[in-house]
Amino acid sequence: MSKSLIVKHSTRIDAPLNRVWEVLTKPQYIRQWDELPEDFGDYEISPATIIEWPGYSKLSVVEFELNKKLRYSLYVPAWNDESITNIGYTYTLSVDDNGYTWLTVEIGDFAILNEGDKYYDESFTFGQTASQKIKELAESHGLPDHTGAVL
Repeated sequence: MSKSLIVKHSTRIDAPLNRVWEVLTKPQYIRQWDELPEDFGDYEISPATIIEWPGYSKLSVVEFELNKKLRYSLYVPAWNDESITNIGYTYTLSVDDNGYTWLTVEIGDFAILNEGDKYYDESFTFGQTASQKIKELAESHGLPDHTGAVL
């Protein structure tokens, strides 16, 4: 397996770091850029969170650094291999010298799967769409932007 199948998108967001983190971790926002199971409550994502769609897939938080990094491990029963634990979704936040928040979304690595290209293609579209929606939600909250002006 020489080729890597990792989706990576970086998006500049004109909103405070903690605002972007809210959009990544509060269900009322997550539901606007991703799906959650119907029975998932309204509690924030935390280091112990498991999001499960029984029989379809499970996301487990494996890394959680407040306002910096959120990583989920993805398990899909259809892969028929419980040892696959290194495929996941990683959301990383940073602030540049101009005060803009940068969101980097990494999804994969799907290279170890037989149908890795299919998962990569689907995740590429998701990564673009989700990043844009997260940006819109974070920037349109009526909070001060990096210059102190209220949006």
